[in-house]
Amino acid sequence: MDLFSKRDPYAVWISETMLQQTQVSAVQTAYKKWMQDFPTVQALARASEDDVLLHWQGLGYYSRARNIHKTAKQVVQNGGKFPSNRQDLEALPGIGAYTAGAILSLAFHQNEAILDGNLVRVFSRLSEWDFLPTRDKAAKDSYWEEAYNWANAGDAFLTNEALMELGRTVCKKTNPLCESCPIQKICKAFQNGRATAFPPQKQTRYVSWIGFALAICDSKGNFLLQSSPQSPFLKNQLTFPIFEYADAFKNIFPGIAENVISPENVKRFAFTGTVEHSITRYKIQCRVLCVEAKSHKGLPGSWIPKQKLPQKIISSFAQKIVILTHDF
Repeated sequence: MDLFSKRDPYAVWISETMLQQTQVSAVQTAYKKWMQDFPTVQALARASEDDVLLHWQGLGYYSRARNIHKTAKQVVQNGGKFPSNRQDLEALPGIGAYTAGAILSLAFHQNEAILDGNLVRVFSRLSEWDFLPTRDKAAKDSYWEEAYNWANAGDAFLTNEALMELGRTVCKKTNPLCESCPIQKICKAFQNGRATAFPPQKQTRYVSWIGFALAICDSKGNFLLQSSPQSPFLKNQLTFPIFEYADAFKNIFPGIAENVISPENVKRFAFTGTVEHSITRYKIQCRVLCVEAKSHKGLPGSWIPKQKLPQKIISSFAQKIVILTHDF
């Protein structure tokens, strides 16, 4: 493709949304599969939510996938073309300032600014800014003003992509290749030998979560999956019922599990292991309680054969639970 040719706004939107808070290596395979199965916004709008979520498997933050699906439907309802201005783009579900700027810059070749993690790192080092754009409005405005200074120089689609690539390959988070950097002469952090001191580290405070997952099966090896609206990290996903429970490590049948299955319907049960996982701000310790039910009575949800669970469950956390059901 000609370097100066305009890109498909749909493809830019999908790739940039996937890359938010996700490593490039994890996105590459998922993006190829996505574009193969949903090559146009119309194809995406026709897909079921379950199919969309399965294609998002492994990328995390599943609200992004749901917002993508909602936006696809809105775009199709409005004639199938993406808006070509920031205000209308940012009015669509899940499209924020960065994604809107990427679409306008890379697809429509407008002199619009973008600000992703790579550009934050480059700008912080250039000016030795010891603050992040998430802290307050003044900090955020400083970064966006710098981003617009670069974009307004002209051909922002080239400048923005060059800055992103510079941040990804040269101005790296660790072991930056400062000696190879084409803008080292205007970089304060390089001049002062302090590149790795910028940007400041973002402090993440994790919340400890202890509980259990209820893996209910029948005599034929089918497992019950339900949506879990009470879970803070697998909300509305089809998964095993999950409960926060301080006494999860006691080897007794938790009374709270009776919210799903009555004791009279329990044929046998066993704790089969513990899953340790981190999601957003949660550090999770989740025991797996496998239960064989006498019947399906009073157990609404989807009964899935054990061998098909990996295809039906989208989160990596729930996939670990699946593994601990194998020997039950």
